[in-house]
Amino acid sequence: MDKKLPYYEIPKLPEETNAATVLSRLVDGLGFRYHWATEGLTVDEIDFRPVESSRNMLELLDHIYNLAHAAHKVLTNSTMPKKGISKYEEYRAETLSLYWDLSQHLREMDPKTLENYNYNGSTQSFPFWYLINGQIADALTHVGQVVSWRRIAGNPQPKGVNVFLGKKS
Repeated sequence: MDKKLPYYEIPKLPEETNAATVLSRLVDGLGFRYHWATEGLTVDEIDFRPVESSRNMLELLDHIYNLAHAAHKVLTNSTMPKKGISKYEEYRAETLSLYWDLSQHLREMDPKTLENYNYNGSTQSFPFWYLINGQIADALTHVGQVVSWRRIAGNPQPKGVNVFLGKKS
C-alpha cells in the first residue's frame, strides 16, 4: 500500500460549507475511490477487458486521467499540458495528483469566483456545473468499472475500504 500517493484516506472536512468546498469534497470522494480501485492492480487486470469491444483497464485509466485533466484545467485555469503517460503507475500517480490539487484549489477558492468558471468547448462555453454531471460524474462511473473489472478478473479491491468514512481498516 502506497501511503505516499494522495487519498490513502479522505482529507478532513472543509471548515466552511459553500459551493466550492462541497465540490472539493466530491472530488475528494472520487480521489479516495480511485486510489483504492487502482491499488494493487496486476498485469492481468491492466490487460483485462470484459468484452472485446470495450476498453481494457489501461485504456480506462487513460480515460479517467483525461477527465481529471479536463476538470483540473477548467477549475484551476491551468495551462499544464497532458503528460505523455503509458504505464499504470504513471496514470495512477498523475490522476491522484490532479484530483488532490484540484480539491485543494477548490477549498481555497472564493465561492463567488466559482460562478464565473466556464468550460470552453469547441463551439460554445458551459458553466462549471457541466463539469459535475460531465467529467466528474463520468469519472465516478469509470472508477466503478475499475472496481467491477478487477473483481471479474479475480483481484477484488482491497478489503476494508470504507467509502462512507473515507478510511481503510
